[in-house]
Amino acid sequence: MSRRTSFGYSTYGSRSYHAGGYHRKRNRHGKMRILILTPVICLTVAGAAFSLWYFVLRNNSQPYQSTESSVVSEISSPVSEPSAEVSAQSRPESSAQVSAPRPDIQGYQDGNVFMYDRCGYELFYGTDESAAAYAAAVSAVKKGLGKDVNVYNMVVPNHAAFGLPEKYLRNMNDEKANIRTIYHSYSEDIIPIDVFDAEEKHKEEYTYFHTDHNWTALGAYYAYQEFCKTAKTNAIDLSTLTKGSIPSFKGSLFVATQTDDNAKGNKELLNNPDTVIYYHMPCIENCTLLENGKQSEQDVPLIASFAEGSNAYSAFIWGNNPYMRVKTTQKTGKKLCIIKDSYGCAFAPFVTANFDEVFIVDPSYYEGNVLDYLKKNKYTDVLVINSIMTANTAFRVSDILSILPQ
Repeated sequence: MSRRTSFGYSTYGSRSYHAGGYHRKRNRHGKMRILILTPVICLTVAGAAFSLWYFVLRNNSQPYQSTESSVVSEISSPVSEPSAEVSAQSRPESSAQVSAPRPDIQGYQDGNVFMYDRCGYELFYGTDESAAAYAAAVSAVKKGLGKDVNVYNMVVPNHAAFGLPEKYLRNMNDEKANIRTIYHSYSEDIIPIDVFDAEEKHKEEYTYFHTDHNWTALGAYYAYQEFCKTAKTNAIDLSTLTKGSIPSFKGSLFVATQTDDNAKGNKELLNNPDTVIYYHMPCIENCTLLENGKQSEQDVPLIASFAEGSNAYSAFIWGNNPYMRVKTTQKTGKKLCIIKDSYGCAFAPFVTANFDEVFIVDPSYYEGNVLDYLKKNKYTDVLVINSIMTANTAFRVSDILSILPQ
């Protein structure tokens, strides 16, 4: 029986995410007032003013389409053919993206969600102290397992680090510096997986959702490639995988803007929905899930393709639950345990291509001593993966420590 009983992935409104620095004073912005030009002095000035007015009217009459939005339109069609995947090398750019001038977009706060260019963002306020506390918790995992088990740690930056202009990044704490502090604060021999540069390299691609705090499968795949480099194993080729999609996804950030004053949520997010792309992995022999609120395991497919609505992200390994155990037909002699938050959901399917067994644990829901299970079943590797928002909370530190020997 799990300690908590909430369906699907940890939502933006959960205690972990509220502790990550979202509580900012609500800032209501009125609509921009239209200035009325004073009477013209001469025909030359009148002509120039008319031209400027016409240009602004024409541009405002057409919704601005960001690069990420165009990627959604590329991938929202039926996706049974692997060749339909949009990649950094093959993603076409429309003529509008190339020639249309970018408007002077202003960000604003909608409740606890920061809005910019029709996307919702989390603002990061983690500290060196919270980073050090998280590093100590990861070190405790390694200490409990001993020298024979490789322990990796991956801290994933959020969308704000790559989607917001510098003028807004200056008002939040430095994510890259915080991750560096974590990676230099271990007391045990932890192997860091630094994915910041990889995600930044692909920031123009559809690697984070517009309406949800999580990354997409494509963003998770680039992190998976970095993991494989460090673990000295070969990453599966994304173009060889069959994929599926769930359109019209409006996730946790959109839901967070639904208030008594704004029953239908932020209008920009409402009109800029996401598409959840998932991949079917080969070599899956069996998946066993202990679901929230259940007392017994059940056999399930790796992907919950029936997920829909605001829970569509739960298509990845059925969302956040106490655990899922995936047995594969691989013969590597290696077993991996993933200790994760919701970012690990989109990541976990890929590593089934590299291990005989993958045990996926969410410490917010798992009960008991996970280290005893790993030792008894001869696990060779452990990956702790959390978003930077979760990693900098006392709740995540407490959750990780709760599944270690007391």
